[in-house]
Amino acid sequence: MSLFRSTLITIALLFGIAEAVEIDFDPNRGLVEVEVIVNGRAEGTFGIDTGADRLYIDKTWAEDNDLKFKDNPPRRGVAGIHGSSDARGIDLRSLQLDDERLYNLDATVIDIGALVSSPNISHPDGLIGYDVLKRFYVTVDYPESLMELRTGEPDDVLEAMSNATPFRQLRHMIIVDVVFNDEIEVPMVLDYCASHTSISTDLAEELELSTRPGARVRAPKIAVGDDMESRNVLCVVTDFSNLKRSVRKADFEGLLGGSFLYEYKLTVDYTRKRVYLHEE
Repeated sequence: MSLFRSTLITIALLFGIAEAVEIDFDPNRGLVEVEVIVNGRAEGTFGIDTGADRLYIDKTWAEDNDLKFKDNPPRRGVAGIHGSSDARGIDLRSLQLDDERLYNLDATVIDIGALVSSPNISHPDGLIGYDVLKRFYVTVDYPESLMELRTGEPDDVLEAMSNATPFRQLRHMIIVDVVFNDEIEVPMVLDYCASHTSISTDLAEELELSTRPGARVRAPKIAVGDDMESRNVLCVVTDFSNLKRSVRKADFEGLLGGSFLYEYKLTVDYTRKRVYLHEE
C-alpha cells in the first residue's frame, strides 16, 4: 500500500464518517490560513489552497524548524503566477490542525516567497492542497472565519444542493464560469489562497480597465451561478503566462480570491464537482 493511500485511510479513520472538524482561520491577509503543528513541535501558519496540487512546506520555515529533507533527487520544479521554485521531498510524521492530527504525510518543500508577487509580502509557512483536500467536503465560512472538513455527506450540503454551481477540474484546480457586468463570461480558478481576485490582461482589456500587470482595478459586477453576486470587486491585473505554461491546456482568465469570496459560506464537493452556497 502506498504511503499516500495509507495516509488517506488514516485521515478517514481520524475524522469519522460524518464528523465535522471545525477550525478557526485568520482572514486578515485575505487568505484561509490555519495554525498547525508539524511533527508535534514546529508551529506554523498554513494556507488552505484550492489552487495547489499537494501539501507544500516553505523551505526557510522547514530549515528553521530542523525538518529533514528526503535524500531522493530533487522533484520537478513548481511554477506559480509570479515565479518558480525548486522542489524537494519531505516526510512529515504528523500535521496537527486544531485538535485533529494527520500522520505520515508526503510533502514538497519549495520557496513559497519565490511564487508571490513581491519578496516583501509575507506568506504562509505551508500550503494544504488538493492531495489532502479532495477526500473531504471542504466548507469555508468567510463571515464566521471558520473552516470545516467532513468525510461524510453533511446535512447542510444536502440542503444547499439547490444552490449548486458546477465546476470543472483542470488537474487540481477548480474552474468555475464567472460573469462580469452581466455580459462577459470567462472561466476562472476558485482559489482560497489568493487574497485578491486576479484577472488576465486580456480580460482587463475586454472590461475596458487598465491592462498594466499589477494594476488594481474595480470590477463593477461579478457573478457566479444564480446566487453569488458582488459589486465593485477589487481585482489585480495579472500576467498568467508563467502559470499557463506549466499547466497543459490551461483555460482560465483569472483567480477568484478573497476580495470576492469573503462574503460567502461555500462547500466544495470534489466528488460531484459542485460548489454549494449556504445562505444565512
